[in-house]
Amino acid sequence: MMFEIGIMVAIIILASAVHKYVDRRTKGSIPSDAEERLNERMDELDRRLTDIQDVMITIDEKLSRK
Repeated sequence: MMFEIGIMVAIIILASAVHKYVDRRTKGSIPSDAEERLNERMDELDRRLTDIQDVMITIDEKLSRK
């Protein structure tokens, strides 16, 4: 169970790093329509990953209490 939580945290960290990398590369240039759509999708993915991270933390806290 803890291994799976560790894998999820690693995936979240990796996705955040990719998002920040893409965000930094696109700053300073005028984004095309494709870049704008990609940035919107990355922002949505970031929000979803944050939600998943919150759920994983809550589950971990509940398991720790038992």
